[in-house]
Amino acid sequence: MKKKIAVITSGWSVDYVLSTLQGMEKMCRKRNADLYVFTSYKSFESNGIPNTTGFSIYDLIDPVEYDGIVFMPNLLNDNARAEKERKRILKSGVPAVSINTPLEGFHYVGSSNHDVCKNLVSHLIEQHGIKEFAYIGGPGDNIGSKSHFNAFKEALAEHGIPVTEDRLFLNGDWSYEFAYNKAQELFSRKKKNPEAVVCINDWAAMAVAKAALEHHMDVPGDLKVVGFDDISFASLSIPSISTVNIRADKIGEEAVKILLEGSGNLQSKKIKAVPYYRQSCGCVKEDSQTQKIHSMYSPQKIDLMQRFASHLRHIEDVFIRNGDIGELEPALNEYFEKRHLFEGNDFAILIKDEVIKSLANVNYSYLTSTRYGSRMRVLVNIKNGKAESKELSSQVIPTKDLIPPSMNDEKPGTFLFIPIFNQNYLQGYYVSKNHHGLLNDKIAYNWSRDFGASIEKFKQTISYKLMSERLTVLSTQDALSGLLNRTGLELFAGKLLEKNISANKKTFIMFVDINDMKVINDRHGHLHGDLAVKTVSEVLNEVFPKSFLKIRWGGDEFIVIGPLPAAGRPGYQEKITEKLALRTKSMSLPYPLSVSMGEKSFMPKENENLMKLIEEVDSIMYKKKQEYHKNQRTPQ
Repeated sequence: MKKKIAVITSGWSVDYVLSTLQGMEKMCRKRNADLYVFTSYKSFESNGIPNTTGFSIYDLIDPVEYDGIVFMPNLLNDNARAEKERKRILKSGVPAVSINTPLEGFHYVGSSNHDVCKNLVSHLIEQHGIKEFAYIGGPGDNIGSKSHFNAFKEALAEHGIPVTEDRLFLNGDWSYEFAYNKAQELFSRKKKNPEAVVCINDWAAMAVAKAALEHHMDVPGDLKVVGFDDISFASLSIPSISTVNIRADKIGEEAVKILLEGSGNLQSKKIKAVPYYRQSCGCVKEDSQTQKIHSMYSPQKIDLMQRFASHLRHIEDVFIRNGDIGELEPALNEYFEKRHLFEGNDFAILIKDEVIKSLANVNYSYLTSTRYGSRMRVLVNIKNGKAESKELSSQVIPTKDLIPPSMNDEKPGTFLFIPIFNQNYLQGYYVSKNHHGLLNDKIAYNWSRDFGASIEKFKQTISYKLMSERLTVLSTQDALSGLLNRTGLELFAGKLLEKNISANKKTFIMFVDINDMKVINDRHGHLHGDLAVKTVSEVLNEVFPKSFLKIRWGGDEFIVIGPLPAAGRPGYQEKITEKLALRTKSMSLPYPLSVSMGEKSFMPKENENLMKLIEEVDSIMYKKKQEYHKNQRTPQ
C-alpha cells in the first residue's frame, strides 16, 4: 500500500518551494509514496488588512491520514498560523519534519544559512575590500530573516566594520518591489552611496541592480550586490547575481527520507549551503553563453504572461456567458479540455456544496466561512487532458476524500492543492496531479483570486437577472388577475409575433368581455366584481397553453394571443363557457358568470398592426355581446 506524505507550505517563495518539491518527489518515487502539497498565499487587501482566508487549505489535512508531514513554517509569513499548525501536528502524534525552523518534537532538516551568509559578506570584505555596506532584509518576525540579518552584523563586527543604521532597510516582504523602492530611496539621497548592498534574496538583489543602473551606477564597478537562494534567474540575469544555493532539493529529499524510513528518534540534519560568486560582486567578468541565450527568451516570457492574462479573461467570459449552474458546469469542462496549459493534464476544481447551492438558487444564502464543509462538488474534472463524463465531473464527494476517485491510481504522484476564495469567502480548491504549472511565477495567486472573483460575478449576474425578471413581472403583471397588463402586451406580443413569423405559424387572438359586469358590481358589490375578474382569469389560464399571452385589457376585458396549433382551433370558446358554468355552480355564485368572445386566426406578417387586430376581434366580440343582451336573463 502506498504511503502518504503531506506538505504544508506557501506559494510565495516559488523557486525554493519548487526545488524542495523536486527533492521530495524524487524520494517519493523511490519509496512508492504519494505527496500531498497544500499551499496558500497570505496577501494584503487594498485597505492594508491581511487576508489569510487561503490558510483554510491546511484545514483539509487530517494528520492521522498521513505517514508523515513536512512543515515549512518559515514560508507561511504568519506566526499565529504556523503555531496553530505546529500544535495540531504535535497533538496528532504523526511524525513530522520542520524545514529550516527547529521545532520541539519535530525532526529537523535545514541548510547552513547563517554560516554561509557570514562567508558571503566576509568575501566582499576580504576579497573586494568593501567597507561601506547597505542591507535590505525580510520580515522582522521571520526566523530566517532574523538569522540572515544577524549573520550580516556578525560578519561586519568580526572585521571591525560598524553598521550604518540609515542604510538598513528591514521589515521587508521578500518582494522585488520592496527592494526596488528602498534602493531608489537609498540612491536618491545626497550622500555617498554604499560600496555594496547585501540582500535577503535574489529578487531583492536583481531589484537593487536595476535601481543602480537607473542611477547610472555600474554593477559591480560602482556597487557590488549579493543575494540569497540561487533562484533560476540569478545565474541568467545581467549581471549574474552572487548568491547562496541552499540546496533545497537535497533538503526536501532528506525530509521525506526521514519520514519514510520511520526512525523513532528525532533527527536533525543540516545541509551545507554553497556560495556562488558571480558578476554582481566582480568575481566573474564576461557574460556566459547561457546568459546571452536567456536574454533572447524575454519576449517568450512576456508572451507567456500575456497568454495567462488572456486565459483568465476567457475563464471569466465562460462564467459571464452562462446563465445558470446547469449551463456553467459543461461549459467550464469544455473550455478547460481545450485550454489547460497552466492547470495541467490532470486536475479538478472542487467547490463547496453550499456555494454550488447558492449558485443554483440565489435565494439560498450561506454565511461567510473560512471552513470547508463536509461535501465538495466537482465542478471541473480533467483527466489526461480530456473532460470526464458529466456524471464524474459533477459528482459530490466527501471533503475528507480530497480528490475525485478518477485522480487516484496505483502510481505514486504529487497532488497540489490551492485554495479558491474571494476576499473572505472560501469557495473551494484546485487540485492537480503531477503538475506544478500554477506555482511558476506565482501565477497561482492570480489564478485563485480571479477564479474566486468569477464565481462571485456569476452569482451577482444571476441575482441581477432574477431581479430584472422580477421587476419585469411587477411592471407587466396585473395585480388583481395575475395576468399580463397592457405594458406586458406591448413588451411580449411583438416577440411572439416575430417567433410565429419565423416558424411560419398562424396566430390566434381572442377578445373576452365579462357579461353584466356593471350589474354584478351594482347588485352584489365590488368584491364580487373582483371575484368575477379573478375567476375568468383562472379559467383563461386553464384553457390556454402557457405559451399564450393572457392579458387583462381593461376592467372586465381580456385579450388572449398565441400560436395556433397545427390541428386548428381546439374549441377554446366552448371550453371557456363550460368551465365558467361549472365555476358558477361549484362556487354557488348568486349570478351566472359568463363572457362574450371574439376571435380570429391569421398568418402574421412583418410590422403587423396589433392594435388593428385587437379592434377587429373587439368588434366580433361586440356583436356577440349584443346577441347575449337580446337573450339574457337579469342576474338574481
